[in-house]
Amino acid sequence: MNKKIAVLFTCLISLFLMSAVSATDAVHEDSTIASDNTVYQITSDLSNDDIQYMFDNAMDGDTFEFTSKDYQDISLVVDKTLNIVSKKNSVVHASNQLSDKAKNLGITSTFGFYFTPKSSGSVLSGITIISSGCDYGIVVDSSDNTTIEDNVIAGGKNCVLVKNSNAVNVLGNNVSNAEINGIQLQNVKNSLISNNTASYNVRSGIETSNIYYCNITNNTVHHNAFNGISLFDVSTGNMIKHNSAYENPNGIYIDSQSTYDVINANSFTYNRIDTSYELGAFESGNGLLFGPDFKTSKKNSPSRLEVQYNVLAHNEGYQAKNNPELPEFKLGDNWFDSTDDENTFVCPMLFAGIMKMGTISVKNGIGLQMYDTNGNEVKEFGTFDTKVSVNGNQYTAKFVNGKAIIDANLDPDTEYEVEVMVGGTPVKYAYKTAAGEKDDNQDSQTTDTTEGENGASGSTNPEIQINSTDDVSQSKGNSNPVNGTSDSAHFSTNDNSNAFGTNASGSYQDSSDMGEDAQTNGNVNAGDSNSGEVSEEGKSYEVIPESKKSNKVTDTSGLVVLSIVALLGCLIFGYKRRIKFD
Repeated sequence: MNKKIAVLFTCLISLFLMSAVSATDAVHEDSTIASDNTVYQITSDLSNDDIQYMFDNAMDGDTFEFTSKDYQDISLVVDKTLNIVSKKNSVVHASNQLSDKAKNLGITSTFGFYFTPKSSGSVLSGITIISSGCDYGIVVDSSDNTTIEDNVIAGGKNCVLVKNSNAVNVLGNNVSNAEINGIQLQNVKNSLISNNTASYNVRSGIETSNIYYCNITNNTVHHNAFNGISLFDVSTGNMIKHNSAYENPNGIYIDSQSTYDVINANSFTYNRIDTSYELGAFESGNGLLFGPDFKTSKKNSPSRLEVQYNVLAHNEGYQAKNNPELPEFKLGDNWFDSTDDENTFVCPMLFAGIMKMGTISVKNGIGLQMYDTNGNEVKEFGTFDTKVSVNGNQYTAKFVNGKAIIDANLDPDTEYEVEVMVGGTPVKYAYKTAAGEKDDNQDSQTTDTTEGENGASGSTNPEIQINSTDDVSQSKGNSNPVNGTSDSAHFSTNDNSNAFGTNASGSYQDSSDMGEDAQTNGNVNAGDSNSGEVSEEGKSYEVIPESKKSNKVTDTSGLVVLSIVALLGCLIFGYKRRIKFD
């Protein structure tokens, strides 16, 4: 009898434990359904229609991973929130034919991926898109919070078009060889365009039309045939910072109604004169060029365009040039690879603040610092390199955020002969390092070092002292831009008297304001006039994919426990009756 009771008790305990495990699994399964989404593996043996069918029948938040190396004839409409990724750098060849899905939605341009308003929050990452022969590699159309990241897009009329969208992220992409623009923004708000490379496009690397409160930062745009960056129509509240534009006909072309825009800390250098330039060779070769439709707010208005702390140097035309049809415009402080205002090569229609380069004492090294016209250290500044010679040893100093530190392992309190190349001219001066030990907390900005016979490198920490004492004077004429370089250059003190120049007139006249409004007359360069893309206003997206429904897992652990208790009660009651009967 005792054995029977033991067996019964063991069974009851087992049932109880099984119910507990079942309840735990049920809770876990329910949580998984609530938080995890399906991951689909997309292989190259699937047709475009097969993949589109999977897209249309997926749940919001599902992930599609492209796992093969090469895909042909792809034209996919993303009509819900999906994550489209590749961990193997898959190559997708975009189709030059519209799919049935695209036709049903009224889309008229060919593409690789098209994100509709229902795709808000989607991600496209890690895919190479070859869009030769079609209109776009990627289109983001009225799709908010969408991210296009770490892709390579080559060919097509435009590599990436973002239009009528808010809070879009275009990050770390490489766009090239488009027949028109690398990245094109039309009617875009609150978006981030950052760390992209745009090169070898027939028009601009980045072109905008009607953008508001966007950040265009840390992009590299080079070898484009029109401009590095082009601004058209309306531009309001945008931050254009830390971009590098070189080997374009113009670094940046501003032909917009600009209010509250900030164009700071960029490097517009080595842009070239192009005899086949669309606007004429005389309008090329500039670091910065204002177009005929540029307008901004009245002088001293807080909404006025701000242009300062940029590197405008080594451009074949002017470092900065105004349109002759516009009134004079006052730039902020910028670096023109010269502290001599007669050799900055800024056009006569611009009034320019000329930044100064000074030295700072650092422990065991050489320090250089940029200053504005008021003698203040500049802490946010465009990036550029300059050659420095210390006792015959050659170094390359890289300016980062206004400061360059050379790790030269110099003896403290020893005077050295230093030459810094400014405007193509070596500037000689005597330099002493700061005394004391090296500081482990130094924020070093040292770059490549070419050491001489006795060269060595080390780590330093700046303790700021200005060691040079030359003056900056008002420009007295020299409007001829010869290769964008300076015949003479020198360091400057913080004396800010007459620290502005126009490079031609020798005086600044406070001309009539540019006005609060601008004419946006739709000139040939505005927007995407060549793309053939029809207006998408009023477009409806009526195709609603079939939705999956997941069966909710019910937690039945309580019922199981109650059943076990009831069963145990019955067994005990029966056992007592049996004893009584016996």
